Amino acid sequence: MSRSFFRAPLLAVVTAWLTIHTGHPVLGQARSMRPMRLSIDARDLPRKLLHAKLQIPLTDDDQQNGRVALWYPKWVPGSHGPGGPIANLAGISFETASGKSLSWKRTPGEVYRFEVDVPAGVDVLHSSLHYIADQPTTTSFGHDCFGGSQLGVINPSSVLLCLEAADIDRQEIITDVVLPPTWSIATALPNTETSEGDSNDHSFGPVSLRTLVDSPIMFGKHYRAYNLVDAQHKDTIPPHILHVFGDESSHTDLDAEIVARLGSMVTQTAFLIGSHPYDQFDILLGVSDELPANGLEHARSTFNVLPPKGLQSIEELKGWNRLLIPHEYLHAWCGKYRRPAGMLTNNFHTAKDTELLWVYEGLTQYLGELIEARSGLMSADEFRHRLNVELRNAKHLQGRQWRTLADTAATSHILRDRSPSWSGLRRSQDYYMEGMLLWLEIDARIRQASDGSQSLDDFCASFLGSTPNDHNPKPFSRKQIVKALNTIVTDDWDGLIRRRVEAIQNDYDPAVAELLGYNFELTASEPEIPAKTFRHSKGVDAFDSLGILLAQDGTVKNVLLGSTADQVGLGPGMTVVGINGRKWSGGRFAEAIRLGQDKRPIELIVANRDELRTIQIHYHDGPRYWNLTRNEEKSDLLKPILAPK
Repeated sequence: MSRSFFRAPLLAVVTAWLTIHTGHPVLGQARSMRPMRLSIDARDLPRKLLHAKLQIPLTDDDQQNGRVALWYPKWVPGSHGPGGPIANLAGISFETASGKSLSWKRTPGEVYRFEVDVPAGVDVLHSSLHYIADQPTTTSFGHDCFGGSQLGVINPSSVLLCLEAADIDRQEIITDVVLPPTWSIATALPNTETSEGDSNDHSFGPVSLRTLVDSPIMFGKHYRAYNLVDAQHKDTIPPHILHVFGDESSHTDLDAEIVARLGSMVTQTAFLIGSHPYDQFDILLGVSDELPANGLEHARSTFNVLPPKGLQSIEELKGWNRLLIPHEYLHAWCGKYRRPAGMLTNNFHTAKDTELLWVYEGLTQYLGELIEARSGLMSADEFRHRLNVELRNAKHLQGRQWRTLADTAATSHILRDRSPSWSGLRRSQDYYMEGMLLWLEIDARIRQASDGSQSLDDFCASFLGSTPNDHNPKPFSRKQIVKALNTIVTDDWDGLIRRRVEAIQNDYDPAVAELLGYNFELTASEPEIPAKTFRHSKGVDAFDSLGILLAQDGTVKNVLLGSTADQVGLGPGMTVVGINGRKWSGGRFAEAIRLGQDKRPIELIVANRDELRTIQIHYHDGPRYWNLTRNEEKSDLLKPILAPK
């Protein structure tokens, strides 16, 4: 026997180990370029059920000791964590082309990896699966499938399996979709054909696996399309189509002012960045009470679901509903085209390094709200209210004393849901909003240092800009961010990032307010912030005096450690039922804080489940609120920042 006989099994073991743990095929492996085929039957999606079949071409290299390794997409782009919604697979099987059933099992400790026993000589593996489209949105986010009686959404990763060694940029796939009768369809996938005599059968591709997973499919009974590029800019801006599906036919007739502002969003973004990393962009919008409000970014499209009430008029379009489409749209440049290097892998199962989400999401958050203002979706006053809200929220986050902003990005997938109590101590996905504040500060620093001749607009045009016919994702590093900023204006950007993002902080530094020409200071007046302002804490706000936030019914929502409320033992979930000998009301609580300036104690009756106790609070400084106020001695930088181009 030759020595290579003994080496072959060892080589196979090493090859498999390297592939699993690096996520990349070992050099020398020859991969077949035959396209896969995914056939999706969506006719049962109104009953929240999908059916799919896969044809997966094999090579000899795909089989190790008679087994083929397949992965269900684990790290779906945009989800920022290992959260592919595998729990709702409902019936999966494997067989040969002749129909012979094949046995399979999961890799111990890795539920996303399937090991299928495949006889020698089989060159195409067939798989069938069912998928239940009612995964809780708190688990699956925007990369799941959603079914309603009048419309539905398919994210192809939910019904996909990939060979372990497959490169998602090289492996192509053809996708067939069968719809319920008379339903329309919209997706960024190239539609290659519609079966003769049946307009409900559609075929897409071939495209790469990356493109397929990055292309949600929306369809429904009631549909209307809107062109968002006006005649003046049709030669400089690629086509942008807003595809609207609704629970009812009337839901697709959007308010003309909303459509006009979304068109302005497209134009203002073109002025901001100056190039487009795509040939056409499709905004998929479901207007539904039946489907959960949701959204996710993609390279050539966005997936959005909003409630009908919020789209009745431009006045009703507020808060998260208004933010969603601009935010997901700006991701086409920041996050999809320019992507952190650690998040750009050639498969869907290698763990991603998400620490640079303060750029991916933080810069997008800032640009999304900036474009909201420049396009007229948000007024300058509303932007200032948003700034005040986020400065106060940042001021109240005590978790920064042990966890850096970078760590909230690195641990994104475990922070998606907020804690119902003491959330400020644990922190949440703060790289979104605190990242927004950082990029606003960077914008202000650039404008101040250059005497207004340069701005973050210049950084965006150079860093996020694309070249014609080159739309592939471009990775970036922290070092490249610093270098790119220094090409606009020389500053200690490295030090700023270390202080704001990578360092433990005793307290939030609101330097951005002063740079913009404002003060962030304690006042006796509660901020006058409209009720529908995004992330504005509703309830009875005594955060900056007693260190407590209560609901209108007296339930304690949050408490700051070290505050007066903390020192007397108040905590989230308790309920204040009486105050100074009278029944609880928010007005009486505010009055008691004012009367405390006369050295009167505040006496509370507090219920903790079925236990009642009386608490005396000795607080005499009166009402106090962190407030954003204009400094008339300095220029107001928000004016040029928010001014439309």
